[in-house]
Amino acid sequence: MLGKLILSLELGRSVHNFMEALKKILGDEDEVDLTPMIDVTFLLLIYFMVTTMLKQPEAELSIQLPGKPQSSDITPMDMLNVKIGDQGEVYLNGSEIEDGLDFDMPDLVSNLKVQKGMRDQLISSGAKTKAEAELKVQIESSGIAEHQSAVSVLNACSEAGVNKVTFSF
Repeated sequence: MLGKLILSLELGRSVHNFMEALKKILGDEDEVDLTPMIDVTFLLLIYFMVTTMLKQPEAELSIQLPGKPQSSDITPMDMLNVKIGDQGEVYLNGSEIEDGLDFDMPDLVSNLKVQKGMRDQLISSGAKTKAEAELKVQIESSGIAEHQSAVSVLNACSEAGVNKVTFSF
Protein backbone atom coordinates (compact mmCIF):
# COMPACT_ATOMS: atom_id res chain seq x y z
CA MET A 1 0.00 0.00 0.00
CA LEU A 2 2.84 2.28 0.82
CA GLY A 3 4.25 1.63 -2.68
CA LYS A 4 0.97 2.68 -4.26
CA LEU A 5 0.92 5.85 -2.19
CA ILE A 6 4.47 6.75 -3.21
CA LEU A 7 3.67 5.99 -6.83
CA SER A 8 0.57 8.17 -6.76
CA LEU A 9 2.52 11.03 -5.13
CA GLU A 10 5.25 10.74 -7.77
CA LEU A 11 2.64 10.60 -10.53
CA GLY A 12 0.83 13.59 -9.07
CA ARG A 13 4.04 15.61 -8.94
CA SER A 14 4.90 14.81 -12.59
CA VAL A 15 1.37 15.67 -13.71
CA HIS A 16 1.59 18.90 -11.74
CA ASN A 17 5.01 19.71 -13.26
CA PHE A 18 3.69 18.86 -16.72
CA MET A 19 0.66 21.13 -16.27
CA GLU A 20 2.88 23.99 -15.04
CA ALA A 21 5.19 23.60 -18.02
CA LEU A 22 2.19 23.51 -20.39
CA LYS A 23 0.72 26.67 -18.81
CA LYS A 24 4.09 28.40 -19.18
CA ILE A 25 4.39 27.41 -22.86
CA LEU A 26 0.82 28.41 -23.69
CA GLY A 27 1.01 31.57 -21.65
CA ASP A 28 4.00 32.96 -23.58
CA GLU A 29 3.16 35.10 -26.58
CA ASP A 30 5.16 34.78 -29.77
CA GLU A 31 7.08 37.85 -30.78
CA VAL A 32 8.09 38.61 -34.34
CA ASP A 33 11.25 40.60 -34.86
CA LEU A 34 10.41 43.25 -37.48
CA THR A 35 13.93 44.64 -37.77
CA PRO A 36 15.00 42.55 -40.81
CA MET A 37 11.76 43.35 -42.65
CA ILE A 38 12.22 47.08 -42.02
CA ASP A 39 15.82 46.84 -43.24
CA VAL A 40 14.73 45.16 -46.47
CA THR A 41 11.98 47.75 -46.98
CA PHE A 42 14.45 50.61 -46.65
CA LEU A 43 16.93 48.91 -49.00
CA LEU A 44 14.19 48.51 -51.64
CA LEU A 45 13.15 52.13 -51.15
CA ILE A 46 16.72 53.34 -51.66
CA TYR A 47 17.18 51.07 -54.71
CA PHE A 48 14.07 52.40 -56.44
CA MET A 49 14.91 56.00 -55.60
CA VAL A 50 18.40 55.63 -57.10
CA THR A 51 17.23 53.84 -60.27
CA THR A 52 14.49 56.38 -60.98
CA MET A 53 17.00 59.20 -60.63
CA LEU A 54 19.22 57.59 -63.28
CA LYS A 55 16.44 57.26 -65.86
CA GLN A 56 16.53 60.15 -68.29
CA PRO A 57 13.14 61.79 -68.90
CA GLU A 58 11.80 61.36 -72.42
CA ALA A 59 11.67 65.10 -72.98
CA GLU A 60 15.46 65.29 -72.67
CA LEU A 61 16.12 62.58 -75.27
CA SER A 62 17.16 63.88 -78.67
CA ILE A 63 14.88 61.71 -80.79
CA GLN A 64 13.31 63.00 -83.97
CA LEU A 65 9.73 61.73 -83.91
CA PRO A 66 7.87 61.24 -87.19
CA GLY A 67 5.53 64.01 -88.07
CA LYS A 68 3.82 65.50 -91.07
CA PRO A 69 5.83 65.73 -94.28
CA GLN A 70 7.62 69.04 -94.77
CA SER A 71 5.83 69.81 -98.01
CA SER A 72 2.23 68.81 -98.48
CA ASP A 73 2.45 68.65 -102.29
CA ILE A 74 4.08 65.21 -102.18
CA THR A 75 1.55 62.57 -103.13
CA PRO A 76 3.02 59.09 -103.04
CA MET A 77 2.09 56.61 -105.71
CA ASP A 78 -0.28 53.82 -104.76
CA MET A 79 1.18 50.83 -102.99
CA LEU A 80 0.75 47.37 -104.43
CA ASN A 81 -1.74 45.17 -102.63
CA VAL A 82 -0.88 41.49 -102.37
CA LYS A 83 -3.67 39.32 -100.97
CA ILE A 84 -3.13 35.73 -99.87
CA GLY A 85 -6.25 33.55 -100.20
CA ASP A 86 -7.43 30.65 -98.07
CA GLN A 87 -5.62 28.02 -100.16
CA GLY A 88 -2.42 30.04 -100.57
CA GLU A 89 -3.35 31.65 -103.89
CA VAL A 90 -1.85 35.11 -104.38
CA TYR A 91 -3.65 38.12 -105.82
CA LEU A 92 -1.81 41.26 -106.98
CA ASN A 93 -4.08 44.32 -106.95
CA GLY A 94 -7.15 42.06 -107.19
CA SER A 95 -5.96 39.75 -110.02
CA GLU A 96 -4.88 36.20 -109.27
CA ILE A 97 -1.21 35.86 -110.13
CA GLU A 98 -0.11 32.69 -108.30
CA ASP A 99 -1.98 29.51 -107.43
CA GLY A 100 0.02 28.92 -104.25
CA LEU A 101 1.56 25.63 -105.38
CA ASP A 102 4.98 27.05 -106.31
CA PHE A 103 6.72 28.56 -103.27
CA ASP A 104 9.17 30.50 -105.49
CA MET A 105 6.28 32.56 -106.97
CA PRO A 106 8.03 33.50 -110.24
CA ASP A 107 5.07 35.48 -111.63
CA LEU A 108 4.86 37.64 -108.51
CA VAL A 109 8.63 38.22 -108.56
CA SER A 110 8.59 39.28 -112.23
CA ASN A 111 5.62 41.64 -111.71
CA LEU A 112 7.27 43.21 -108.66
CA LYS A 113 10.53 43.65 -110.60
CA VAL A 114 8.66 45.37 -113.46
CA GLN A 115 6.87 47.70 -111.03
CA LYS A 116 10.13 48.47 -109.21
CA GLY A 117 11.93 49.10 -112.50
CA MET A 118 9.25 51.54 -113.68
CA ARG A 119 9.30 53.42 -110.39
CA ASP A 120 13.11 53.49 -110.27
CA GLN A 121 13.09 54.93 -113.79
CA LEU A 122 10.70 57.69 -112.68
CA ILE A 123 13.02 58.48 -109.76
CA SER A 124 16.20 58.50 -111.87
CA SER A 125 14.63 60.69 -114.57
CA GLY A 126 13.59 63.23 -111.95
CA ALA A 127 9.88 62.97 -112.78
CA LYS A 128 9.11 61.81 -109.24
CA THR A 129 11.00 61.97 -105.96
CA LYS A 130 11.97 58.85 -104.06
CA ALA A 131 9.32 59.58 -101.44
CA GLU A 132 6.67 59.72 -104.16
CA ALA A 133 7.63 56.75 -106.33
CA GLU A 134 9.23 54.26 -103.94
CA LEU A 135 7.60 50.84 -104.29
CA LYS A 136 5.62 49.79 -101.25
CA VAL A 137 3.81 46.48 -100.88
CA GLN A 138 0.94 45.76 -98.52
CA ILE A 139 0.32 42.08 -97.76
CA GLU A 140 -3.13 41.01 -96.62
CA SER A 141 -3.42 37.39 -95.58
CA SER A 142 -6.48 35.26 -95.03
CA GLY A 143 -6.96 34.08 -91.49
CA ILE A 144 -6.70 30.42 -92.47
CA ALA A 145 -3.89 30.66 -95.03
CA GLU A 146 -0.70 28.81 -94.21
CA HIS A 147 2.23 30.82 -92.91
CA GLN A 148 4.41 29.44 -95.70
CA SER A 149 2.38 31.48 -98.20
CA ALA A 150 3.18 34.72 -96.36
CA VAL A 151 6.86 33.73 -96.13
CA SER A 152 6.90 32.98 -99.86
CA VAL A 153 5.42 36.41 -100.63
CA LEU A 154 8.04 38.04 -98.38
CA ASN A 155 10.78 36.09 -100.18
CA ALA A 156 9.38 37.23 -103.54
CA CYS A 157 9.42 40.86 -102.35
CA SER A 158 13.00 40.46 -101.18
CA GLU A 159 14.06 38.87 -104.47
CA ALA A 160 12.45 41.75 -106.40
CA GLY A 161 14.29 44.32 -104.26
CA VAL A 162 11.22 45.68 -102.45
CA ASN A 163 12.26 47.14 -99.09
CA LYS A 164 8.98 48.61 -97.86
CA VAL A 165 6.52 45.85 -96.91
CA THR A 166 3.58 46.11 -94.53
CA PHE A 167 1.00 43.63 -93.31
CA SER A 168 -2.71 44.24 -92.87
CA PHE A 169 -5.41 42.03 -91.48
